[in-house]
Amino acid sequence: MPRPEVFNREEVIQKVQAVFWDKGYNGTSMQDLVDATGLNRSSIYNSFGSKHELFMLSLKNYQNGNVATIEAAQSVHSPLNILRGLFDSAVESAGKGKQNKGCMIVNCATELANQAPDVEQYIKTSNKKMQSKFEELLKAAQDAGEISEDKDIELLAHFLLLNLQGLRVNGLTYNEPKRLEALVDQIFKNI
Repeated sequence: MPRPEVFNREEVIQKVQAVFWDKGYNGTSMQDLVDATGLNRSSIYNSFGSKHELFMLSLKNYQNGNVATIEAAQSVHSPLNILRGLFDSAVESAGKGKQNKGCMIVNCATELANQAPDVEQYIKTSNKKMQSKFEELLKAAQDAGEISEDKDIELLAHFLLLNLQGLRVNGLTYNEPKRLEALVDQIFKNI
């Protein structure tokens, strides 16, 4: 009879998420996951399946956190300020130099999307989810008079998502915040 789990699954996922985010999928060994969680290999395999399955849980947890952050901000900030805040956060991360881990989803896309079909599908779904969230914010910004009524919301959401992802990738190696802030200003001039 299998023994019951005596650990908090969410805490374990948070711990392995930090390792995957820091080292990437290929750079993370099973021993890294054992060290981070304090669980033995058999407990990890029995409770979560493979390293890959645990990685996918980590990605989902990361994205759920991003969506929750945006949704929490919606009750406090204007829609356009929320979108701008995402870009400002990416610039702030870029200014951290080697401490900048980038966006876990974007990192995953550049590392694995062309190698693992399930990761590719997850990234596509994740991008659609974020684009939909951007569309929701842009529509609310239109309704609030923050942006023009004649803007193509779907196209603009895709434009912002692509720019944010590019900023996050570029911010890993280009850490001149003043220049990045000017680029963000240019992006938002197109809104």
